[in-house]
Amino acid sequence: MSFTQTLMPQYRDADADGLIGIRGSMRYFQDIHTWYFHSINKGNDVLPEAYGAGWIYTRFHVKLMQKMDYSGPVKLTSWMEPYRQPVLVNMNMTIEQGGKMMACGKIESCVFSLTRQRPLRLSAIEFPEDFAEETDNDIPGFIGLEKTAEGMEERYQRTVRVSDLDKMGHMTNLRYIEMFQDAHGSQFWKTLNPTEMEISFLSQCREGETLSVRSKADGNTVHLAAVHADGTLASVAAFY
Repeated sequence: MSFTQTLMPQYRDADADGLIGIRGSMRYFQDIHTWYFHSINKGNDVLPEAYGAGWIYTRFHVKLMQKMDYSGPVKLTSWMEPYRQPVLVNMNMTIEQGGKMMACGKIESCVFSLTRQRPLRLSAIEFPEDFAEETDNDIPGFIGLEKTAEGMEERYQRTVRVSDLDKMGHMTNLRYIEMFQDAHGSQFWKTLNPTEMEISFLSQCREGETLSVRSKADGNTVHLAAVHADGTLASVAAFY
């Protein structure tokens, strides 16, 4: 079954041009995911206390058709794809404004044990078995990012602070897109003008640690990585 929520666009989600683009769309994706699972009592507001677990996002893919303004509400819709493995699940997302599709994409996520620090089957949280649905759509699939920072140049270092943290105790996924966008100046992004983005989260980032933020440009695509002090990858992304 699908879930729909309508809200007014918020200026706080806007890019430097005042309109809502890829970054704001990713925020709306996480909003609708949160509201959807809250509606069946399986959200991160409940799972840590009830099951010692919580949802962790492993990938986002955002495709932007048109930036959103403030002329009217946006309609967010989400539904879960049928899952063929017991851990990772995909949620489809659409954003409409004025009857037009403005953005769409996917979230890949899993339920994660806070004590054992590993993914759990959905049955561990008594997730409803009839929740997913098969629906024809034009939402692009994940492109599958190369998990490497090879050939990338360090742009700056980013220390995880208390305002970055979420209920799971790590840096919230929404901070990563801002971290990666800060790797380049506004003129770079105006020239690239990306309409699609994919980001993969590979390991958790904790309060107080410093990440190396790196990038390399390849034609109309910029590849980015966040690297822990020990050289392991925290996240990779591509804007194109």
